[in-house]
Amino acid sequence: MSQLTPRAETSRFSRFGVLRATQFRRWWIGYVISISGQQMMWMAEGWLIYELSGSKLLLGLHGLAQAIPSMALSLLGGAIADRVDQRRLLIALQPLQMLVVGVMAALGFAQVLVAWHVIAGGFALSAIGAFEQPARESMFPHLIERRYMSQAVGLNAMVHPGTRVLAPVMAGFLLAWVIETTASAMTAGGVIFVVAGVGFAVYAVFLYRVDLPRIERVSRGNLLENVGQGLRFTWQNRIFALLLGAMYWNTGFALAISVLFPVIAKDILGLGPSGLGYLWMAQGIGSLMGAAWAASHGGAHGQGRYIVGGSIVLGFAVVGVGLSTWVPLTFFLLWVTGMGGSSASVGIRTAIQLMVPDDYRGRVMSLWGMTHTVVRPLGEMQFGALAAVMSAPFALALGGAAVLVFVFLVVLPNRGIRTLRVRM
Repeated sequence: MSQLTPRAETSRFSRFGVLRATQFRRWWIGYVISISGQQMMWMAEGWLIYELSGSKLLLGLHGLAQAIPSMALSLLGGAIADRVDQRRLLIALQPLQMLVVGVMAALGFAQVLVAWHVIAGGFALSAIGAFEQPARESMFPHLIERRYMSQAVGLNAMVHPGTRVLAPVMAGFLLAWVIETTASAMTAGGVIFVVAGVGFAVYAVFLYRVDLPRIERVSRGNLLENVGQGLRFTWQNRIFALLLGAMYWNTGFALAISVLFPVIAKDILGLGPSGLGYLWMAQGIGSLMGAAWAASHGGAHGQGRYIVGGSIVLGFAVVGVGLSTWVPLTFFLLWVTGMGGSSASVGIRTAIQLMVPDDYRGRVMSLWGMTHTVVRPLGEMQFGALAAVMSAPFALALGGAAVLVFVFLVVLPNRGIRTLRVRM
């Protein structure tokens, strides 16, 4: 299968020649626009919950509320992604997400929005995302050639950190402007939810323009049997379990620190909504740079060095964030967390996408998706709870230390991960 133009065929070593693949480019641009709106919403959700309630614990409960439906539905979503047309499934899910954020916006404009509404909205969006994520992850590899997998995974991994560079800052300024104009945090939140809804609509339009090639689908057995087959495949091929475990650990004890950004900004650094946006931006720039580097060099150097090196950098940087009370140092350390976390993530994700067979891709990638839909919210819950019981700096330092312990006791001693290099 070739989705590339003749010119792209002669540009084998182009760093991001994959963007010359028309179908992948359409899918990717729509995804970038959608995630940009969601980044603004995610930043605003934490701010709204803390502004409306003043509770660190509710920040953690917001994460737990997102983890519950994902934990229950992600494996089912992966099995469905292996059986149906992923493009049609993604298109069908966008209006459901628009409905949820539309209700949230209406509550904000009506001045009846409370913290528990935001948490309930996160619960609903997470339930929908349990079906969207595996469909998305199992769809894009069919839009490219195998030799461009590292680039495609890297570009995919760059979407979240890349949009985090500007989207949260824009959200911070928009929140500040609306509050100054209307004196209402609820109205400001409603505006952000509208922006997120527009992003979902644009993504649906781009998906309509994507031509997905014919793919052999899983048709045997019922859905529960398909789920069990996916779990057995992952466990029997231990490299997948080890890679997923490393990503889960990094996410739960380090990458989930963003839940405490409102606390860091307001209580430790004395910053307002715009300053909160800059915290997200600092980490986003680092993540973007780490993903770009790993994507453009991972094929040549192998994935193992990015997994190990990125995880070590991530752990030390998170400890530093917990100890820092100086604004420039905190910004720098958040940039470093982005670099380390994103490098490790791209290495893990590239290896999995290259090694997993097509007929198991949706189910294995649903387990990958639980990194963000289950593990990250649970990590946010533990960070919020520790910050409420002890302090935010203690929670951060403990999380970074946990990552370092895991790297030195589990990852480094495992030669299979340390020397991992999958051919393109």
